[in-house]
Amino acid sequence: MEAGKPVPWGIRFFFGLGQAAESIKNWGFSTLLLIYYVNALGLSGSLAGTALAIALVFDAFSDPAVGSWSDNFRSKYGRRHPFMLAAIIPLPVFFFLLFWPPASLSGVFLFLWLTVFTILTRTALTFFHVPYLALGAELTSNYHERTTIVMIRTGMGYLSSLAVVVIAFSFFFVSSESVPVPQVTRPPYFNFALISSIAMALMMLTSIWGTRGTIRHLSGTGEEQKPFHYSQIWIDLVEALRNNSFRALITGVFLLYVYLGIHGALATHLKTFFWMLDTNGIKIWQISSIVGGIIGVPFVPLLNRHLDKKVTVIWGVSLAAAFGTGPVLLQLVHLMPTDPTDLLVLLSALAALGSFAGVQALISAGSMLGDIADEHELRHGKRQEGIYFSTFSLAAKCTSGLGTLLAGVVLDLISLSQYNEPGEVPQSVLTNFGLVYAFVALIAIVALWVFRPYHLDKKRHDEIMIELKKTVWLSED
Repeated sequence: MEAGKPVPWGIRFFFGLGQAAESIKNWGFSTLLLIYYVNALGLSGSLAGTALAIALVFDAFSDPAVGSWSDNFRSKYGRRHPFMLAAIIPLPVFFFLLFWPPASLSGVFLFLWLTVFTILTRTALTFFHVPYLALGAELTSNYHERTTIVMIRTGMGYLSSLAVVVIAFSFFFVSSESVPVPQVTRPPYFNFALISSIAMALMMLTSIWGTRGTIRHLSGTGEEQKPFHYSQIWIDLVEALRNNSFRALITGVFLLYVYLGIHGALATHLKTFFWMLDTNGIKIWQISSIVGGIIGVPFVPLLNRHLDKKVTVIWGVSLAAAFGTGPVLLQLVHLMPTDPTDLLVLLSALAALGSFAGVQALISAGSMLGDIADEHELRHGKRQEGIYFSTFSLAAKCTSGLGTLLAGVVLDLISLSQYNEPGEVPQSVLTNFGLVYAFVALIAIVALWVFRPYHLDKKRHDEIMIELKKTVWLSED
């Protein structure tokens, strides 16, 4: 697409719909998967976390492989769309089977089921999401328009998560006198998995169909196809890691997602056992968090113009960590409200503010990757969005990989995995849980320090685009 020309709203909309697949998968993994396998199915927290960490090892190979493969692939259907299309059936099927293992499984067999179908689900998602992210960067090379594309993608992701929360806690996970804590029982997960899988497939197919008209206009379309060799992946990775800005961004994002992964994996336990909310309270909290993110989405381009992208990331992470961890620390020193209604209102408000701040960082970071790809093209003469976004995707998967492994170990160490009724948990266990949850925020602080060497601001990006245009003119002459 032309650098100075805005991407049509229809393309923006259909592209944004593709984010639903990852958002639905991420919500299921971060909110339900650990409490389902540990508290509902009886798998130990350490084994559940280990299964998800094993899957992360496979991601370390599959994500860069698909990214590099799609970078060098050429066909009349483009270099991204064929990979995205290949995931439409496998991803929903594997996701459903992950959340609906045979009832007879237990112990090591349940562990193996969780491991295998987590690997299959994530690999299928890789085939869609890595080329999908690269496609977004190829739609435009305009510095601020790129932020708008990521903004719309993120907004669609939040709307998808909102829909899942409302449906899940209004129809599937509903408290009753006979089942006061449905999220620690097996039956509700069948309908959740089925509806989520169908929604994934529909959103992915619609996004592919709606963006098919962009194929011949995308950056890199005219480049010569290269045969795929696995060694090329490592060559591409080494080239990418030589970029100082990329090293700073991806290391910071990796740490940030590990922090978010641990907090996300422990979030349902936090709401159920630490704050002792019923399913209606959990629904209100989660809706508030998502709405806060949705409200924050349109502010990102404004902040990028006034603070630039790097500063927006730093401030976004700082405030999100403060709003996420502050209430737990205040509860440990008995400064939070004791009235359940007042407590829920305050927690919901802080969750909304935390998401408002966090979305500023997440969208800005996604936009920054596209800028780095432009710098890469200037240095090496080729478009490599796939390899950059594959590493970004790998970092994002740490939210339910390394983060969940650490969360599962924590649940076993503090003995919280032994309880299914909120009121039965000893205060000492809850205190230890709160201390660990708050301590994890130190990872976010380290991530902020790592972001510092990033140097691609608006001025530098404009210089890169001028040099790229000169290169094109010289090649045409």
